[in-house]
Amino acid sequence: GVRLERLGLDVVAASMSRAPRHAILESLSQQIGETCNFGVMAGSHVVYLDRVESAWPFGLRFERGSHVPLHCTSMGKLFLSTLPAPRRALMLRSIPLYRYTENTITDVGRLEEELEKIRSMEVSTDDQEFLAGVVCVAVPVHGPKRKPIAALAVSAPLARMSLQQGLAHIPLLRSAANSLAATIEQDGSSSEEENT
Repeated sequence: GVRLERLGLDVVAASMSRAPRHAILESLSQQIGETCNFGVMAGSHVVYLDRVESAWPFGLRFERGSHVPLHCTSMGKLFLSTLPAPRRALMLRSIPLYRYTENTITDVGRLEEELEKIRSMEVSTDDQEFLAGVVCVAVPVHGPKRKPIAALAVSAPLARMSLQQGLAHIPLLRSAANSLAATIEQDGSSSEEENT
């Protein structure tokens, strides 16, 4: 009984802390008119912590908790770009660089060049590299000391959004990423207060 009650309280607390982030994603999705994703790197994949699908009939159906590859997604390449060079080199030797589409970069040298550009710009793209006919643009969500701890991305079918149109949304993505970072900082400070 006590454990079940604790589980119920934990579920309520988790949904309350998730609510502001979901509201930020919903607002961003409404402004852009396309699907917005919030995720983190977990091992050799990106895991979606939250998603808001576009209102269009043709959407990209991934559930919260879905895993996608690192080397060919905008969020995945963003995470790889933030790794220290030795760890990144190890990751690129360790993860399978499957060719999902004709645009997937499977050559380690080319991928390293791409990751360096992403690292300097703090913007990553997926130009039909994971799913044919789908483009994505991602920016980092910074934690303490501006360390990237999560990523925010917009994704859409090419028929509705070109890569250039996606890149035009970077100011909106960065603004939403700053709002998401503030929710993470609030969670961190409230948990520190609980521990003291």
